[in-house]
Amino acid sequence: MMFHGCIVGGQVVNYIELGKRIKVARLAAGLTQEQLAERINLSSGHCAHVERGTTKVSLSALVNIANALKTTPDKLLIDNNYQATPHLLEEAQALFEDCDPDEIYVILQAAATIKKSIRVRKLKRMD
Repeated sequence: MMFHGCIVGGQVVNYIELGKRIKVARLAAGLTQEQLAERINLSSGHCAHVERGTTKVSLSALVNIANALKTTPDKLLIDNNYQATPHLLEEAQALFEDCDPDEIYVILQAAATIKKSIRVRKLKRMD
């Protein structure tokens, strides 16, 4: 059974996307599922289900996961968080830190093209 989403506090929590973010953070931390499970006192099977989005994760488990991965719950929930913009802007700034002016220009042009394409697709769906 896939838990695509669940309404919590008026917002839908997308457990599949949450699981993907947890997996990315775990891999970035250089941990296996077993190592993460040991650090947060859950079974590795439960961690695997959380990463696949096939089970719901409790708030306390989410906080423990975030702490073990040296991140915050809000960064893991970014897709479900209306206050995500500051974190996204931090990521964008980090992306540009080692870029030269030509790279920045190309990335900005690509971003503008993608933004326009996304908005056109949204308009078509509304019709």
